[in-house]
Amino acid sequence: MPRSFFCIVILIASAAMFLFSCAQDGGEPGGTPPDPGENGKSGPSEIDLRDRLEDLLSRMDFDQYLDVHHTRVEQGANGYTNYYFSTDDCRCFEGGEAHVSVSFGATDNVMLFLEGGGAKWPGGGFAVSLDFPFDISFKSRKPGNPLADWHFVYVPYCDASVHSGDTVLEYSGKTRYHWGLRHTAAAVALMTELFPDPGKILVAGSSAGGFGTFYGWAVAKYAYLDTDTYVLNDSGVGFWNPDDPATWETIRQAWDLRIPEECARCDGPIQTYVYELFLEYDPQVRIGMFTSYGDWIISLMFLGMGQERFTATLLSVTDEIHRACPDRFNRFFVAGSTHTSYEFLFPQGPEYRVNGISMYEWIGQLVNDDPAWPDLLE
Repeated sequence: MPRSFFCIVILIASAAMFLFSCAQDGGEPGGTPPDPGENGKSGPSEIDLRDRLEDLLSRMDFDQYLDVHHTRVEQGANGYTNYYFSTDDCRCFEGGEAHVSVSFGATDNVMLFLEGGGAKWPGGGFAVSLDFPFDISFKSRKPGNPLADWHFVYVPYCDASVHSGDTVLEYSGKTRYHWGLRHTAAAVALMTELFPDPGKILVAGSSAGGFGTFYGWAVAKYAYLDTDTYVLNDSGVGFWNPDDPATWETIRQAWDLRIPEECARCDGPIQTYVYELFLEYDPQVRIGMFTSYGDWIISLMFLGMGQERFTATLLSVTDEIHRACPDRFNRFFVAGSTHTSYEFLFPQGPEYRVNGISMYEWIGQLVNDDPAWPDLLE
């Protein structure tokens, strides 16, 4: 039988599972449970779905570095505790020591936060190491922040590969380490040691850290298969310039990114569709995205896209995902060209309101499974 026939069957089956998983909670295919079949079952059991998700994450090797342990502990800034790792397991871009910082809260919920700082690849990009665990945006202890009493696991940025790379390269004759995936896995391994049975986990990040939530969620979910998880992506849109596939291919190879073969639409620059795959495989996860329509740092500095093209791509891609899973993928998009919800870049920060709802309130609805959690497009 022709190979193309089997490819068609696989694509149809995958699409059917995605539509089913989103339809369970009000997705576009009807929003009501399907009628039971002859055996009285309406779809895959929770055990079947869990096994299917575990198999996907295992085949992507997202458990590869989860056996990493810290080597020493020091007091950090702003009440955080710093946990350092051997350079055999984790290194920053220039080869230095990597660490993870933890601020302990008052609940059993945990936020894994991935910091931003640009990106670098052969022939392009610009990145800085950024270790800024201070009260800002939604990683603050300020009254009004629905995450204020959560534990914060803060991952500084020092890999130049949006927390996702897993390779060693030569830059101008010097050895450089794109070990973001290892750093992220080390943070999750530390989480399993400090918080073995959390109530909820939020995987969040800003800028490069927002891009990092795509792999960051996968690593965290593999370690916590039975824990409810959420994603908050602040200005990491997930796509590269669709008009410049050559640069995307350079980045993919330079960072050795693990593109899941199950994601039929992830073979090009639009990696945002990875969220679509995760929503298909995990019927619980909820994903929220924040950005401005004309984010000047992402659109111009890194993607080389005009703002109109950037906005059109942003809306086209996220509209598709939202239409399929309107209860589990929503947006907080604002006018202008700001970058991240950090107050020094975005006046009012998460207290900013769209349609009368602040970003803080919207985040609370995300992590508290509020059925009225809205999709907000300013």
